[in-house]
Amino acid sequence: MRARASIRPRDGQRAGVSRYPRGRGEKSVWRCTICGAKWRGEPRVCPLDGGELEQLPDALLGRTIGGRYVITEKVGAGGMGTVYRARHDVVGRDVAIKFLSPDLAGDPTNRRRFLREAKAANKIDHEHIIDITDYGETPDGLVYLVMEFLEGESLADTIGRGPLPVPRAVDIARQMASALSRAHELDVIHRDIKPENVHLLRRAHGGGDFVKILDFGLAKMKGEIRLTATGAVFGTPEYMAPEQARGTPLTGKADLYALGCVLYEMLTGEPPFDGPTPDLILKHMRETAPPPSERAPGIPRELDEVVTQLLQKEPSHRHADAYHLYEELRKVGELLPRPSMFPTLNDSGFADALATELPKRVERDTVSSSTDAWDRRVARFRELTVRAHGGAAPEWLTVSLDALERAIGELARRRAELDRSASAVMKQEDEIRHARLRVGNAIDVLGRDESRALRAIDELSKKRAAALDRLGELEAPLREAWGWLPPAPPPKGDLDPDAVTRLRDAGKLASVWVEAQDAVGVLTRDIARRERDRDDLRFQIAQLKGRLGTLNAEGDIDLDALRDKTRRVDEEVQRLLDDIAARSGELVTHFMSFEALRDVMRDEAAAEAE
Repeated sequence: MRARASIRPRDGQRAGVSRYPRGRGEKSVWRCTICGAKWRGEPRVCPLDGGELEQLPDALLGRTIGGRYVITEKVGAGGMGTVYRARHDVVGRDVAIKFLSPDLAGDPTNRRRFLREAKAANKIDHEHIIDITDYGETPDGLVYLVMEFLEGESLADTIGRGPLPVPRAVDIARQMASALSRAHELDVIHRDIKPENVHLLRRAHGGGDFVKILDFGLAKMKGEIRLTATGAVFGTPEYMAPEQARGTPLTGKADLYALGCVLYEMLTGEPPFDGPTPDLILKHMRETAPPPSERAPGIPRELDEVVTQLLQKEPSHRHADAYHLYEELRKVGELLPRPSMFPTLNDSGFADALATELPKRVERDTVSSSTDAWDRRVARFRELTVRAHGGAAPEWLTVSLDALERAIGELARRRAELDRSASAVMKQEDEIRHARLRVGNAIDVLGRDESRALRAIDELSKKRAAALDRLGELEAPLREAWGWLPPAPPPKGDLDPDAVTRLRDAGKLASVWVEAQDAVGVLTRDIARRERDRDDLRFQIAQLKGRLGTLNAEGDIDLDALRDKTRRVDEEVQRLLDDIAARSGELVTHFMSFEALRDVMRDEAAAEAE
């Protein structure tokens, strides 16, 4: 079995200095060496206990993105950028945020290609495609996508432990086909289907895998501005369709070929072809892969046939579409045991295999602490003022405390505004998502019917072509037999046996010709009926696609306005927090100059930071 690269980060990618330089307006993150509290901006001392601050190597940790996502940890890095785990402040759930590498962000084409992933996934909005909920650019120029945070593991990691049981492989492929059906119906081609871009979640109570297809960064959408040169080749060589390797225009059947390669690898532990990239591409274009059963005995003939058809060199020889593939996999699946007996995350062996790869959670950033906590600090500062100065507090101290209290009041108002704005964004997102799902599900139903109609038309057309060929074959011998017939039998006397024989032979040919002619007529009428059904389905699908396009366009306008407002309010909240932290730091420095207060303040700060 060949070694497989995991999509999870290497250890060296999880730690160390962030690849993201401090852009315009970006704040450093500092941690108190005494209490461990973290702060953004440029505080001179810890605003809680006056302790020394150390700068954290990753400026994104603890930062709030888009007014509602607090970054908690780095979980992975790749060629296009880095992925972080974050906490959605409004709903209290974890999300993943992918940032485009600053090395690439300067190129407008790279930025558009990066954001294309969000547009493609949102356009499809399918349960088996990762849900991208937000995207945008920070004030200091970081381009990002916000998506659901997925537990579980990649299909590449799963295959890395060996071939999958046949029922499990078929179930995973069927879910992938379901997702691609929707994508292709909406004119989106993934172009990079591979095990690393398929994530497996575990259903509850050992219910099997739940598939999520990732990374639509290379997706091709009909009608978009071309982002690559004509003939440019993108994809992964092990899973690249012949037409994709040639750089010719692609259809969804290129994704079906790649899915065939993935299914082959799930069944055998190896992709259909291996070797250096140039050899791989030539093999995809010229060689025929052996059936999976030759490498892994026990695979049923019906599944061999499905995989073999998927790997046909000519796109027209593959399945008609992803709907067709879904139906074929469903039929194969009905012949197999249910795929619910596979290990779950609760099974010790499977959990142990993941335990070393799942990163640990980190503490929540102190800079996001509530205004209630700041109110308590101000009250505590006033108590300390009395202990330090009695009734003779210096004027500057009273002024500073009053200013801090006003800033905290303004922070409370701004935070309430931020919560309302972020909640409005979330509500609008949910409404748009549910509407898209309803329309998408309706498109799926009609798309399956259209696929069946197209396949029926194709089958009927083949039968009509055969009947027409038969008519053509009969025409010459029928004319010849007809020519040998006498114009009419004699009115009296014996009939000529030879003439009767010729008449019989001509009648047989005529009977076959009439049957073929009738068949052509029946088939022509059936085809016309199916074509009317197809046209009606296409009209309904076009109407739904138009509705979906309107939903997306209107939703983008509404959401952009709400998100912009949320970002502006968040920037004001961050400014207030920085100001409050700076004012608090000055006060703490003053109180720490009183030896009798130092231990008290540090004990309270340590307790608050826990």
